[in-house]
Amino acid sequence: KGRLAVAEKPTRIRGFANTPREEAELSAGYSWFGDYLTVDLNVTGVDNPADGEDVRPDGSLGALELGNISIAASTMDRWWGPGWDGSQILSNNARPIPALTIDRNRTDAFKTKWLSWIGPWDVSFIAGQMEEERVVPNARFLGLRVSFKPHPAWEIGLSRTAQWCGDGRPCDWDTFVDLVLGRDNILDPDEAEANEPGNQLAGIDIRVSNTWFGTPMAFYVNGTAEDEAGGFPSRYMVQGGIEGSGYIRSRWSYRWFTEYAYNAANAIKSEPSFNIAYNHGTYETGYRYFGRVVGHGAESDARIGSIGVILTNTEATTWEFLFRSGELNRGGQPDLAHTLTPTPQDILSADIRFGVTTRFGRIQIGAGYEEIDDEISGLKTDDTRAFLSWTSP
Repeated sequence: KGRLAVAEKPTRIRGFANTPREEAELSAGYSWFGDYLTVDLNVTGVDNPADGEDVRPDGSLGALELGNISIAASTMDRWWGPGWDGSQILSNNARPIPALTIDRNRTDAFKTKWLSWIGPWDVSFIAGQMEEERVVPNARFLGLRVSFKPHPAWEIGLSRTAQWCGDGRPCDWDTFVDLVLGRDNILDPDEAEANEPGNQLAGIDIRVSNTWFGTPMAFYVNGTAEDEAGGFPSRYMVQGGIEGSGYIRSRWSYRWFTEYAYNAANAIKSEPSFNIAYNHGTYETGYRYFGRVVGHGAESDARIGSIGVILTNTEATTWEFLFRSGELNRGGQPDLAHTLTPTPQDILSADIRFGVTTRFGRIQIGAGYEEIDDEISGLKTDDTRAFLSWTSP
């Protein structure tokens, strides 16, 4: 299998859609599936890479299937949570971190009466290593997500991620225990530098679905904690949305969503805490991998709303529309680690994407328009972007 993509000004904020990351990408891959082993190897060459990595193994997987458990060496994209335009704790905004992963293949409920009330459930575990070109080189990345449906209309997800270890940082068992127990808010800066085990995020998301006004709809909300207080997560970022689905004349299906995210610590308070979300005093590169936030694509301290519509027909032809409006980096300077803008900006953007499957492969075309108003310079700019991709049959 193969893929070719070209883009003029790739989008700065990646949502769920698999749009090109660079100006030109050429991918080739090989897949093999056995009773106990799955191999999906991919390599991508890119032109003028933003991170200097012109050959990438992203999208690869070697998995051992043991009953209902899959253990894999993986560079696959990951998306945790119900959001459509972003996930505050783990998304595909950054390139995937190479990792050992453990996942359930099926979400069967427990059969014992003591745990059957949990309903269908799933678990994902990640243990990866981040890049060398950061303030703490080769930091480790850990993640665990558990989701369950105690009621057919309710789905609850619990997620936790952490950066720890790395060159010059403690990696022993005691440090790992402190990390797991959340002992990582040390007030003395000197003591923190020596002993703080890591940089953590914790999240909870709830999705409630039902039929309202004759239409299948769902409401979802997510809180992602940047800190800990009294043994419990605190300083939450927040995200929420509404989605719906249906059919048009039995040929087209549609999904729509409207979503809001506020990526500042203490977002639910009247005075949010800026320059904290996705940042850290010891792991100064922050919650970022190769120049992009591992969480929500709008980065730290953004307040952004989005509306999207996806249309799909019986021949797998798709139309996608996405509109965004909001504020980036509301905290502004001195958040120089911010990967989108060092100053506060107002943003307004619109994108349209078209996809069609032919006997020659899958073709996707996209175009977008963006307006930026920089609050410090007063400069207002606008720009367009576009991409074209082909994937072999």
